[in-house]
Formats: sequence, C-alpha cells, structure tokens
Amino acid sequence: MKLTRRITILFLTLLLIPGSGLAHHSFVGFYDQSQIIEIEGLVTAISWRNPHASIRLDVTDESGQTVEWQIETGSISVLRVRGVTPEFLKIGDQVKIAGEPSLKTSTGLYARNMLLESGDEVMLSIGIAPRWTDSGDSELIEPEFDTAVAREARQNADGIFRVWTTVLDDPNSFPLFKGGYPLTQSAQVLKSQWDASDIVQLGCEPKGMPSLMITPYPFEFVQQGEDILIRFEEDNAQRFIHMSATDELTPTTPSLLGYSIGNWEGDTLVVETSGVSAEYLDYEGTPQSEEARFIERFTVNNDGSRLDYHIRIIDPTNFTEEFELTRYLIWQPALLVNPYDCLVTE
Repeated sequence: MKLTRRITILFLTLLLIPGSGLAHHSFVGFYDQSQIIEIEGLVTAISWRNPHASIRLDVTDESGQTVEWQIETGSISVLRVRGVTPEFLKIGDQVKIAGEPSLKTSTGLYARNMLLESGDEVMLSIGIAPRWTDSGDSELIEPEFDTAVAREARQNADGIFRVWTTVLDDPNSFPLFKGGYPLTQSAQVLKSQWDASDIVQLGCEPKGMPSLMITPYPFEFVQQGEDILIRFEEDNAQRFIHMSATDELTPTTPSLLGYSIGNWEGDTLVVETSGVSAEYLDYEGTPQSEEARFIERFTVNNDGSRLDYHIRIIDPTNFTEEFELTRYLIWQPALLVNPYDCLVTE
C-alpha cells in the first residue's frame, strides 16, 4: 500500500468526536474525551482483531524509564470496508500518537492521530483534523478491492439479495441511533442509572435487536426456500425472516434477535419482530422491554445500488409514543461478509 506524505485512513468504528455520544461501540466512561494528549514510542505489538485493533507502545518517560502503553483504535471490519490493509504499521516503527487518555489506567489511550517516521500522518477516526501536517495536500488511500469478487457479485446480484454496507462518513447512513427518544418517566429513571462500563458492545458478546441494525459492517440477504436469512459480519450474527409464516407473532421464548415474520409490499421487504430479550435499545442505556415490537422496511432502488432502511419502534413500557428511525446502505460489489474474528484482551 503506497503512502503519500499525509494519509487519511478512515480507521473507525467509533464517532469519537467529543460530546457526540453517537459511537457504535461507545467508549464513554473509558476514555477522557475532554482532553487530547501526545505520546511517542516504539511499536512492540499489534493486534489486528475485532472489535477494535490495539497497539502496544514502549514510551520513555521523563525519568528515562521505559513504560508500556496500551493503545486502542478502530475496527478491522471497517478498515476492510475501506479497502485498507495493516501494512501501514509494523512492529519496530517509531510513532507519535495523539488521543484521549484512559480513565482506568495511566498508560492507556484511544488514538485519534498517528505520525509515522516517514512524516505521514494517519487519522484513526472520522471527523479528525490533521494535527502535525498540512491539510491542504491530503490524499485518500485508493481502495484495493478484489475485482474477481466484484465481477461475480454483479453476476449474482438479485434485488435485495446482495451484500450491503454503510457510508460511514454520512450521518444519514451512520449512525442509526441519535437520541432524543420519547421516554416514559420510568424509562428516564432507568436510563439515568445506566452504567456505561457495563455495556457488552465493547466486547465480543452478541448484540440484540434493534442494536444489531446499526452495524457499520457488511451484511447480506440470502434466499432460503421461501424464507430469508440476513447474515451479518458483526458477531457472525444471523437473523431468520419467516416469509411463509401465517400465525401471529407468538414466540415462546424471547431471544436477542426475537422472532421475525416478513412479507413483500411490492419491492419492499416488510419485517415485524417481537419477543426480543435485549435490555437496551441502543449503546447509551436506553431501556427496552420484552413487549417491544419492531416493524422494518427494506427498499432497494431501481439500479440496486442503495438500500433504504426504516424501523418503527413500539414499546409502551419505555416510550410515550411510537417513533421511526432511518438510515441507508449501499452495494459495493467487491465486499463480502467475512468472519468477525473477535478477540477481547484484558
């Protein structure tokens, strides 16, 4: 991968813009978003795994002692969407990093900017300005996608049955959850008691409905007889849509993704889901009850390049009225749904 004098890499799963609160895998409560610090050192280890990459850095402190720092970055799945590979960094490199210090340890950092020995600067999250270099001559890395994969995908694509992915730098595509929900009084109390450090979204645990639908990673629709399977890269999750069901939604045992029945309204796939056991609607502690129902609409445009997504949320226990969220996704023929390859390290 050829580097220009200043490189912009969209190395993100997170929208870690101070105060935004719109992260997919939110680090609220883990890193101090009110300040940015700089460190410089030698790369001693790189973990290229989901849910986020990590780097170990040997840093010489003011007393001349070598201190090991743990650096967190964004998601490998999102790098793959951008066509970016890990060759820009290797063990033994001397780098400078700017980012948000950990609230849990004095030697932890969430990286926003990285300056390489070559003078190339790498932005490690969306919405980040250059820190050490001139922004006037920036160039994006040219994605390196597999043309054979793209050719086969174009041959096999059929309406909704293809791989869809997020436009990460467009707020109409990502994120889905933006807050401001019509909470009941009891839900407001529960939300105020939420502890961000308890969320499972930072790890490899499976997500529930509808939080899985915010995913910035690829997913695909697969025809299975009369029914439809949605295969997600995130968590290697699978949602089964019962297209031939005639009974009412009466799942006997609630589950994270619930029970879904679908039907076609013209070219729009309409899916109704109930029996969801997930406790939270989003990654900000918005409560959700097992009485919640979700009505989704998936609509593909005429040339198959865009998928519009609408979800109506009905949960009288936690919301004073129904409300709708929307996003869109695009078809990038060269993308596949890859294994998630998730690893949590302490």
